[in-house]
Amino acid sequence: MPVLLRQGLLFIFLFGFYAASYNTLLNLRADQATASQRSVGWDLPPNALKALAGEFKGLAADLMVLDIGAQLGTEVVRDAKGGYRIVTKHFDWDGIARLFVSSQALDPSFQQTFMLAEGWLPWEPPGMVAETQEILKTAARNRPWDWQPTHIIGFNTYYFLNRPGEAGQIYLEAAKTPHAPPFLAIIGARLAQKGGQTEAAIAVMKSMLSEKNSEEPGYADMFDRLHALEGVLVLEKALQQYEKTFGQKPSELVDLTNRGILATLPENPYNLPYCLDENGVIYFDRPQCRSAAPVSVQAPQ
Repeated sequence: MPVLLRQGLLFIFLFGFYAASYNTLLNLRADQATASQRSVGWDLPPNALKALAGEFKGLAADLMVLDIGAQLGTEVVRDAKGGYRIVTKHFDWDGIARLFVSSQALDPSFQQTFMLAEGWLPWEPPGMVAETQEILKTAARNRPWDWQPTHIIGFNTYYFLNRPGEAGQIYLEAAKTPHAPPFLAIIGARLAQKGGQTEAAIAVMKSMLSEKNSEEPGYADMFDRLHALEGVLVLEKALQQYEKTFGQKPSELVDLTNRGILATLPENPYNLPYCLDENGVIYFDRPQCRSAAPVSVQAPQ
């Protein structure tokens, strides 16, 4: 297709897109109850958008994100008495999600698309977590230098899907991104241990520490977290041996030493006693983790 013809088609498309979006916004402000929130961009498949946009894919993606931003949020209007009231909006969330996907198809590495999608889709009814995760996965594939998409996937997995072990593994994966902040590894190891994946968390932490210099920021925190997890693993295996030997679970961690399973309890680098809750989960950062009778087990000095 000749360059001039393609640019002419793009101009017509973008002008029509802008005009339709602006008209939609005016309708929304005039009549929130009956206004249509759909835009021209929602009705075109991503491949058609990419063909029309040509070398201006980034600009078209920007316009779509602006269109979404113009429609989201609350609106304050002046009432007949001179005061102000908040207008209740009714969103076409399926359409908005499709527009996010279209924007990302045009520019897969555009940060604002996945950030805005995360800020709205999983939080508002009907809670479009699965759709958001797919948008974030696309961003992670196309932004290998950026730890944020994978980090947000981990957050959604923990907060919305209630899968701490899986979330921990995702956090640990995000922590491998160059220049990722150390807190990702610390949170990831904690969630992985909470989900019953202590050994996996230890293996990943050791691998990450082997690639770092001890003088780097965050190294000491990761080192302490590793040793705390190693103590947890010792206790988890001792609990299994206790139950195998005596046919029941111990009520307190001190039972492990009182009945000869362990000579001493492992030391906690955080100077807190390890704690066993009523569900058999071991904590290194909660000195009183039982809801009823707290366990107080002093680590050896």
